[in-house]
Amino acid sequence: MDDARALFAAQRQEHLRAILVAAVLVGLAAVALRQPVLAVAGFAVALTLAVGLVWQRYGLVAVTYRRRFSQSRAFPGEELWLELSVENNKLLPLPWLEVEDEFPADLAFPGLQLDPSPKPKTAVFHTLFSLRPYERVRRRYRLVATRRGYYRFSRVRLRTSDPFGLALAAREDTEADELIVYPAIEPLPAFGLPAKQPLGEWRPVQPLLDDPTRYRGVRPYVPGDVPRRIHWRATARTGEVQSKQFEQAATPTLALFLDINTFEHFWEGLDPEKLERAISLCASLAAWGLEERYQVGLYVNAPRAGGERFIRLLPSRHPRQLQRILEALALLVPYTGYRIELLVAAEARLLPWGATVVVITSVVTEALRRTLLAMRREGHAITLFGVGVDPGLPALPSLTVYTIDGGVDGTVARGTA
Repeated sequence: MDDARALFAAQRQEHLRAILVAAVLVGLAAVALRQPVLAVAGFAVALTLAVGLVWQRYGLVAVTYRRRFSQSRAFPGEELWLELSVENNKLLPLPWLEVEDEFPADLAFPGLQLDPSPKPKTAVFHTLFSLRPYERVRRRYRLVATRRGYYRFSRVRLRTSDPFGLALAAREDTEADELIVYPAIEPLPAFGLPAKQPLGEWRPVQPLLDDPTRYRGVRPYVPGDVPRRIHWRATARTGEVQSKQFEQAATPTLALFLDINTFEHFWEGLDPEKLERAISLCASLAAWGLEERYQVGLYVNAPRAGGERFIRLLPSRHPRQLQRILEALALLVPYTGYRIELLVAAEARLLPWGATVVVITSVVTEALRRTLLAMRREGHAITLFGVGVDPGLPALPSLTVYTIDGGVDGTVARGTA
């Protein structure tokens, strides 16, 4: 289609040049034959065509088109602004400028009429501008982030012409702008989970470590104390070497494993409702875990857009850890050929002893059961969330098991053995 348009424009330009040459020749011949009316007509046509060709050559020179979002990150249901700006940074005015922009069809643009596109999940937005020399025009449109995902605004076509509409100039820009819509974060009771201890009764199974931010006092120095723990003022005051004492605190780790498979066999495809429900649950558990001072990590048996084969974020309490997790889930590409139990078994070896492992899946296989039971024997606390699975999911010894409805309104049945 684009090649055909370019060919048509080139042919049209050649025709206009041929007519321009013919008009000049007619004018010159009329002057030689002393035919003033014919000469004026010939030169008028030539001048008109020359103006048209000038507009065609320079009409889109120094013309810039930009998109700006009021925010580049959003949650489902949020409303933001999309600003479109066009600048004509030259002396030649533009009587009209047609903009044909491709918008992601999964976003909502209230009040705009979008045309269908031959590309999947894409709609076309048409609008017109009129620009004086060195003028910039801005327009703002409402945009609603309707669902989780990574959205690219890339291709835009610009068209303009001379005042007579004889010579068209066209250009295509592919500069990309992106909008990331995070998965929805909901309170855990919205999934039917208890607000307190949603992962079952929690005990600090990891060794207690000294927390250097919680000073408790001093005690006499004992062999093995590191020099930086020596309290020099207390040592000078008492005449004996004194060491600082700190409160002990657990440093729990929460590892979230998300399975994007919604059927036992890969060739059966995916259930979008179950998958989005599982992703939202995973994001909500990550937010809860960081708020409860867990080190939270994320592991998914699927890639992110433009990333490696698996999503792998190591446990951390970094201030930006939640943003990293949400972006990874937003950019998740729902394609895999890898079983979640294999990912759990491979990554569990790298987790600290006693870490809490949460598996979110819509397919609870016998192999997954065996893997989780083996991890429990190794000292990990295990919680299994079955999204959209049979409510009669059998309880597993020493594991906390939930079944969550895969639709919009989640219900939960808990079974702990």
